[in-house]
Amino acid sequence: MEKNKKEIGHIGYKIAAVLLAIVAWLAVANISDYQTTREISDIPVTQINGDVLDELDQVYDVVSGDTVDIIVKGRRSVVGTLGREDFTAIADLSTMSITNTVTVSVEAKSSSVKDEISITCVDNTMKLNLEEKVTQQFPIKVVTTGSTKNGFAVSGTSSAPNIIKVDGPKSAVEKITEIRASVDVDQRNASFETEPELHIYDAYGEEITNDKITLDVSSAKVSVEIYATKTVPIEVNLRGTPGDGYGVEGVVYQPQNVELVGPAEALSKIETVEVDDVSVSGMTEDYQTDVDIRDYLPDGVSVVNIPPEITVNISITKLEDKKLTVTVNSFVLDKQVDGYQYEITLNNFTITASGFSDVVSKLTLDDIVPTIDCSGLPVGNHGNVTVTLRQLEGVTYEMSGTVSVNVTTTEE
Repeated sequence: MEKNKKEIGHIGYKIAAVLLAIVAWLAVANISDYQTTREISDIPVTQINGDVLDELDQVYDVVSGDTVDIIVKGRRSVVGTLGREDFTAIADLSTMSITNTVTVSVEAKSSSVKDEISITCVDNTMKLNLEEKVTQQFPIKVVTTGSTKNGFAVSGTSSAPNIIKVDGPKSAVEKITEIRASVDVDQRNASFETEPELHIYDAYGEEITNDKITLDVSSAKVSVEIYATKTVPIEVNLRGTPGDGYGVEGVVYQPQNVELVGPAEALSKIETVEVDDVSVSGMTEDYQTDVDIRDYLPDGVSVVNIPPEITVNISITKLEDKKLTVTVNSFVLDKQVDGYQYEITLNNFTITASGFSDVVSKLTLDDIVPTIDCSGLPVGNHGNVTVTLRQLEGVTYEMSGTVSVNVTTTEE
């Protein structure tokens, strides 16, 4: 009996030791897994119900609050394992206040974590900037990059659609200058089709990236025409006459040749590009003008090099007059008839040459060769016969008075 009492006493000690150990473990566990706080920064905020602003023809930009910072409180073993990816931050735009602010709510993604922690937002306000939403149409500009094979060039491009609709904030849309479709033509020698993405550019040639701007299509079907090239000369022919006493001393233009591209049949018919509508009528001073070669080309043919203009410089100079002394010995009697004699009589006959000073100042009768055609002059006296003069570039003549020729036979 006494032995049993001792055994029971030992069991009681063992139970008491176990309970004491449990209490000690719980005490240690509570001490090591104490309550703590921790700040977690830059949790991205998701906006929902933004369509309520679309219905009001408004778009928004986030001024502040696109991320949120929180303070998390809970047991160290839980809080210590958490990061920004364990939380969801929501801004419901349908609850926006009259000051254009929205309250941000944050909660843990895991339901088990929700029960273990408390969350406090450092700043739970998202600030929005509202702006009028506008719609505008823009043409699509096809831009080619790279170089075609030698002897070939891009003749033309087209896109479908060629005009697109752009929606977005008014201030952003107003900055748009071009909608481009870029196509690489490097080493190409034949026409082809492709479907490039569309990109937005401003007046400075910088690409605009704004997620609030939307296009009704993201790409366009582009056709690129590539043909063989042909180089031909340019000819500039002037129209009209300068003012009285003035003349065109020279015409200079650059370039003098132009490289064309187009269907082979069309190019085969072009040997020169003739510019025939540059007028000098009434001009008394030098003149310069730019001519667009494309205006003188048939449909389907274009200029390879851009810009396709030539600059035409026209020198207008005042003319000088020189009166030449004429004698009966100054004339050449052409096509004389054998057995006939010819006697010339001058009736106040004079020749006045008009032209540029460097030419006229050196001019003599030997240069202009006054000539009378005798083949149509029978025996007799012929008054006011026709006198011809050698034509010299840039020189005009005025003859006054008359010339008479008396034709007799040798026997007479």
